[in-house]
Order: sequence, then structure tokens, then C-alpha cells
Amino acid sequence: MLCAAAFFRNKGKSVVTEKEFLMGISMDFRWMPYSDAKELLNLMLAAKVVKKDGDLIRPAFDVASADVPVAYRPPADMIRMAVPSVETGPMSFPQIIAFAEKHGMKKKDFISASNALQKKLGISPEAAGLIVLRDGGIDISEIAERVYNGISGG
Repeated sequence: MLCAAAFFRNKGKSVVTEKEFLMGISMDFRWMPYSDAKELLNLMLAAKVVKKDGDLIRPAFDVASADVPVAYRPPADMIRMAVPSVETGPMSFPQIIAFAEKHGMKKKDFISASNALQKKLGISPEAAGLIVLRDGGIDISEIAERVYNGISGG
């Protein structure tokens, strides 16, 4: 909640687009990489700290009531701390990369193949990653549902 309050206060807005949120977190404030900003947004949505209405993001609480330190900056490991240790939730692309590496794929090759497939088919990075894993002969049965849940929002 503190991170959301700091973001909206620093932006001086009560509603932003999803792109504006992600770019603000990663590029404007330089709090974290873009991919982590996406993960942060997903965590905030799941925790009902922010609400999403179409492409608009707004806080789900009174920002003015939050006690935000003057030079607030989220902890560097905030995303890792917030991700549940029980692996049942939706999978992010960085988690899929880790799965690929664990199963013997080179990170650079996996990302390159996923990006090419994503661009060619116009699909999400997670869906492309799943296809690359499958086509690489890796059993995806243990992660397929989690990836699907992440893509479908369920």
C-alpha cells in the first residue's frame, strides 16, 4: 500500500493508465525494471491495493491517509518478498525463464526464441515461453495451468 501511495502522490494523479503506471515505476522513478513493475502491478491488483477499470489504474484506498516517507523508494527485493512461496499462483515471464533454465535451456536462447514467437504470433510473452518450452521437448504439464491463469487473469 505504501508503494502505491508513494506512486500516486509523486505522480500527482488519482488515476493513471496501465502504461503510465508501468513506465512511471520503471522509467520515471527508476524504482525497478519494467518486468518487475508489471509483477508489482499484478501483486497490487491481487491484494486489492489498486483497482483496474479497463486500462485505468486507481488506488483502492485513500492515498492522503497513507504516511509515506519523503524520499520513499520500495525495497529492491520487494517483488521477491511478495511472491508467495507456495507455487500455485500465476506464473510471470521471469518465473518461466527460471523454469526453462532449470530444465537445461540457455536463458539467452530461450528469451530470444520467446520474443521471436511472441512477435510472430502476437501473443503474450508467457504464452510464447510456454510454446518454446514445449517445442524444446520440456514437459510443461506442471506449469501450464499456472501460465494460463496468468494470461487469462484467472
